[in-house]
Amino acid sequence: MKIRVDLSHSLKDASYDILIDSNIAIGEILKSAGIRKRVCVITCKTVNDLYGNSISDALKSAGIEPFFILLPDGESAKSIKYLSYVYDELIKNRFERSDYIIAFGGGVIGDLAGYASASYLRGVNFIQIPTTLLSDVDSSVGGKTGIDHPSGKNLIGAFYQPKIVIIDVDFLNSLDNRELINGFAEVIKYGAVLDRDLFLYLENNLDRIMSKDKQSLMHIIERSCLIKADIVNKDERESGVRSVLNFGHSLGHAIETLYNYKTIKHGEAISIGMVFASKLSKEMNLCSSETVNRLEMLIKNSGLPTEIPKFSPEEYVNAMKLDKKVEDESIKFVLVNDIGNFKFEKLDFAFIRKFLENII
Repeated sequence: MKIRVDLSHSLKDASYDILIDSNIAIGEILKSAGIRKRVCVITCKTVNDLYGNSISDALKSAGIEPFFILLPDGESAKSIKYLSYVYDELIKNRFERSDYIIAFGGGVIGDLAGYASASYLRGVNFIQIPTTLLSDVDSSVGGKTGIDHPSGKNLIGAFYQPKIVIIDVDFLNSLDNRELINGFAEVIKYGAVLDRDLFLYLENNLDRIMSKDKQSLMHIIERSCLIKADIVNKDERESGVRSVLNFGHSLGHAIETLYNYKTIKHGEAISIGMVFASKLSKEMNLCSSETVNRLEMLIKNSGLPTEIPKFSPEEYVNAMKLDKKVEDESIKFVLVNDIGNFKFEKLDFAFIRKFLENII
């Protein structure tokens, strides 16, 4: 499957392909894309232990010479400390503007490697090879790159598009169950606010997806990427409709911040945020109880959390005030009308605080 992200309306050189398949000949794909020199592969310890030798061999067999930058596992790597380390390694290896960076890993690696690519030498080419369901369906597509700040998630970054995204579902074989459902949260998001048919598919095929049935995984990845590519084509820099992809993220990012990016995973926090947003939608008479129940049930049945952690309403509001969508003491919230339909509303923090007081 090949999906085209076409940004020719804004940046003629920023359009690229997303390749989705199994057993992809990565070296040959990159060689056919015109890469003839060396590449820097940025990855984490776990992915390197599992696949480092195989991707190195694949690149070398295509005449491409790689060098590796290894980062620790987890969200802590998405920081100024490790970004600086990446710069140091690129400089030490005399990395040139004509060379390529490959982001080989999950969302943390993709975000940090993408931002390093956007900023080093004022911009070098990079390629996304995601290895988790979360990065397959979300972070590898669309060009959002960045790092976290202790005060908030993704506060430092840039929009910078890859040259190609290569999604090989075989990498998902090594995911444990928690990591698989972590990515599944983002698939639920697409169905909940943008694609009723996808949501129905998730409800009816949950067991097959959780057992890593290859065809089911290919279907939900393909559908998710098509949805995201369409949104990005319309609104690359999140000035309008792309904000719909933040469904569940306002509270979700606040939860991650309050946990200091530890204990809870991104998809787990977003799942809680989606349930919260649906209940908020019901409170505002935008959706029915049935819509809230269906969303909450799918999230629960997949093994994701739904209960809001016991931080105070004031702590949640203070964390949300650092959200990128905040303006004039209010926040642009993504709400749900019905499964597959959404509505934007600007909500003031006093209203959100009061609602939190009633449900925590």
